[in-house]
Amino acid sequence: MPFTPRSDQQIYRLDYLAPTFTIPLLELHFTLDPEVSRVRSQFKVIIEEGIELPHSIKLHGSKALFDLQLKIDGERVEVAPLLDEAGNLTLTLGEREQLIEIENSISPAANSALSGLYLSRGIICSDCEPQGFRNITLFPDRPDVMTQYRVTLEANRCYPILLSNGNLVEEGSIDEERHYAIWEDPFPKPTYLFAIVAGDLQFIEDQHIRPDGRPVQLRIYASKENIGACDFALASLKKAMRWDEKRFGLACDLDFYNVVAVDDFNSGAMENKGLNLFNTSCILATKAQATDQNFRFVEAVIAHEYFHNWTGNRITCQDWFNLSLKESLTVFREQEFMSEVAPGIRRIEDVNFLRLHQFPEDQGPLSHAVRPDKLGSIENIYTTTTYEKGAEIIRLYQTILGREGFDRGFARYIKEFDGMAVTVDDLYASMKMENPRLFENFPLWYSQRGTPKIQVATEYYPDKREMRLSLKQFLFDPVTNELQEPLPIPIKYAFFNREGEMLLEETYTLTMAHQCLIFHNIDEVPVISLLRDFSAPVTVDYPQSIDDLKILIQYESDYFAKWEAVQKLVTRVLFNRVLPREEQIEIIGDALAPLFEYAYQAPEFAALLLTLPDNDQLFDRLENEEILPLYQLKREVEVGLAKRFSTQWKALYTHYQEDSVAARAIKNVALRYLSHLPDEAELAVIQYAQADNMTDINAALIALLTNQNPQAETIMQNFYQRYQEDALLVDRYFALLGGTPHLTMDDVAMISAHPAFDLKNPNRARAIVGSIGRNRIALARIGAPLYRWIATEIVKVDKINAVTAARLITPFAKLARLPEPLQDEVRAIGQEMLDSQEISHNLSDQLKRILL
Repeated sequence: MPFTPRSDQQIYRLDYLAPTFTIPLLELHFTLDPEVSRVRSQFKVIIEEGIELPHSIKLHGSKALFDLQLKIDGERVEVAPLLDEAGNLTLTLGEREQLIEIENSISPAANSALSGLYLSRGIICSDCEPQGFRNITLFPDRPDVMTQYRVTLEANRCYPILLSNGNLVEEGSIDEERHYAIWEDPFPKPTYLFAIVAGDLQFIEDQHIRPDGRPVQLRIYASKENIGACDFALASLKKAMRWDEKRFGLACDLDFYNVVAVDDFNSGAMENKGLNLFNTSCILATKAQATDQNFRFVEAVIAHEYFHNWTGNRITCQDWFNLSLKESLTVFREQEFMSEVAPGIRRIEDVNFLRLHQFPEDQGPLSHAVRPDKLGSIENIYTTTTYEKGAEIIRLYQTILGREGFDRGFARYIKEFDGMAVTVDDLYASMKMENPRLFENFPLWYSQRGTPKIQVATEYYPDKREMRLSLKQFLFDPVTNELQEPLPIPIKYAFFNREGEMLLEETYTLTMAHQCLIFHNIDEVPVISLLRDFSAPVTVDYPQSIDDLKILIQYESDYFAKWEAVQKLVTRVLFNRVLPREEQIEIIGDALAPLFEYAYQAPEFAALLLTLPDNDQLFDRLENEEILPLYQLKREVEVGLAKRFSTQWKALYTHYQEDSVAARAIKNVALRYLSHLPDEAELAVIQYAQADNMTDINAALIALLTNQNPQAETIMQNFYQRYQEDALLVDRYFALLGGTPHLTMDDVAMISAHPAFDLKNPNRARAIVGSIGRNRIALARIGAPLYRWIATEIVKVDKINAVTAARLITPFAKLARLPEPLQDEVRAIGQEMLDSQEISHNLSDQLKRILL
């Protein structure tokens, strides 16, 4: 067993026990049927030398297994006495090598949790991360037991496609009704990377030629109605394979690489070795169905799962505490891949996502270290902290060491640990071996939770022509409020003069609690641009003047820093409650005015610059959830900017009508502003009617709903009728309804009674309950009744799928920020959920962290 148990139902990282055995080969035979599938397994357990015999090992199982039979070295053994309450089986082996044979049955159709073998729209498929294999058969279901697999799939011919990991070695007929396929994976892997698919699927195919000239057969499988939307994903896969060869020298190691799209999936996708399973939302992309943002997302997820082949599959994590080892390294690789087309824009998008989702998580009750010391539920570590903050830590390696130093350390890591299950410490050791100057305190980034804060002060001495830059770092534990150890924090900065000329640009790594930098021969007080390229995942407290921010907006060449200057200026003005509204609009308008000319040079980037800060980022700056006045203020400012620049917005909207990502980006920003004006109310209606792509349709719908256009309801009904056969667009319909700031409980009742309302599918549950749970404006306005509705739906989801339910609990994570008496009311609702005897361990673990 990987961890020794504790009485508080938590598992602890330091209780890890390495396996005392090896299993060289696992042979599996599946007789597949949706109602009852039969599984036969055979494997040899080899107890390590030096381990005293007899010796006990645990095979993980679950209550989903039935009709269990067991043989040890050919001798039948009674199973019942060896099983614990969870369905795990403990074997006591008296020989150094013994052959284990197991047979059991499972029911894919009964598996609503979608963990293990389950049924999705007639397709038999699997998802085993993190601990789903135990719902298939008995075996050591832990990431540090790596085994080769030989898998035989037998099924009725109504399932013409039979897939598993690795390479196809044999297929044929059993009789007129049944057929089989045998797959072998030549590379050892843990159970969580095992996968099978059986179904009536179609495919598109191509091949990739590796650097040594050998081909890889590429196929993407989907249902008949979805296969036409897979071409972009296949092109993205080939692009990712070429990039990984060029950037890191890593080639595909299999002759077959298959990707399958399924409708019911707990996550976005899964990197199973040579057989990636994808949520349809992460793979289907046509102009009529997907927005430009969706296209980028599909390309990123395709690349992410492929890159896992080396960072996650060939080298995997020792235990789930080290999940970030594989996920953050792969997210970083995905971000590097995606940034090659538009590096500055992609960096802004990544940072914005981090701030919107990970920063609040890092400061709330669900905060955890990137590598935590204890867990209540394994599934609850699949968070933005593990993925996105972890990726920023990987980026820190590259920022501190430089790309050349990072690549040397990465190459050493791949060479040294190929075929092993390791930890973040092993990655650090590889980087340190190739870069001895790497800071000794770097691993603290993995063990300390919370977002570091950098406090900045400046002093200028004109008589000495000297500038002093004081940097202090603070990292308080968000749960205990204790001050934690200083971290190595690289800070990229530049100095500009008042005419916008860059005087210097450097990177300094802050390693202590307080350090002061002194600059000589500085002729005037410079305008300082700090944290360029978002060089570290921190917040910066630096009270820059409005004039300084305007200079950075106009002259800064770093995309992130230029965008950040806009964000800071707008936020500063919005939070200045002394300024009259007209003056707030004037200051922001004066700062944005030069950007209209820039919009004709770099339209996609200008679209980001001309977009005011996201509502949630503004709301998170408040001490509590009294957000309605701030929302109203931002809206009034947007209306003011729409009026002041109406001519410019119309010119941009008219000019950018061509079919390109950049044109649509700036055009739809213009639409957002113009839709605030009564004289332009028909513009979004016309765009919806005439649009030939989902980007423009989606932008029109948001404009209509946000401004309560009289035609919004009719057009939303038209949208549903038009796309009701497309599950992903029905999800979009519900997400748009649930996210509108004007949501009422009558709207919620209408959604609940809608014929397409369905909590069984994770995508639909996230589209409905998730979008309403993220609607902080409606939550603030409606209050307890809406929280109670969300709680009721989460409990319903929990009975179907505990993983999805636990991920919908986030609106309750802001409990401490709620004003009274709403805080007490919502706490009582959460406590009712927790007191229920029927909720899952996943959900109760999250609620305890929020409430206790």
